[in-house]
Amino acid sequence: MSSQVELAEVAESRIATDWGLDQWADRILEQAGVGVTILDRHGTVMYYNKWASEHLDRKPEYIGNDVRKRHRRAVTNPRFDAMLWLFEEGRVEPVRYVARPYGKTTILVMVSPIRVNGELVGFSQIVLLKDEVQELCARFDESGRESFEREMLP
Repeated sequence: MSSQVELAEVAESRIATDWGLDQWADRILEQAGVGVTILDRHGTVMYYNKWASEHLDRKPEYIGNDVRKRHRRAVTNPRFDAMLWLFEEGRVEPVRYVARPYGKTTILVMVSPIRVNGELVGFSQIVLLKDEVQELCARFDESGRESFEREMLP
């Protein structure tokens, strides 16, 4: 992987030498087990994974269009714009929030800036279903590691 600016994962030795994440990035996003949506810096939907299409309001016609057109509540767009402004002003930490955009399904959302060579180019949105997270935590609280080992390990 060659770049004029050394990537943080290279500088901090968090990636194998001479290996580029781009070799597997599309498969990681598709098989992550969470919703992934990528927006450009203006809020245009550029990508969403299969999980997002199965659990969230994501359709092929949304690609290339402003996400604001899909928000159902009037208060959502000003909040969205304020979040984008924070990232434009230099915020690097993700914005985390809980939402109920579809009436009954509660989601946990994390929006992070995507920067390339220090320039803000877009945003990633990672979504989990609150009910799934709560169920997993409750199972852990009841039996700790045993339930996981019983269900997942041969």
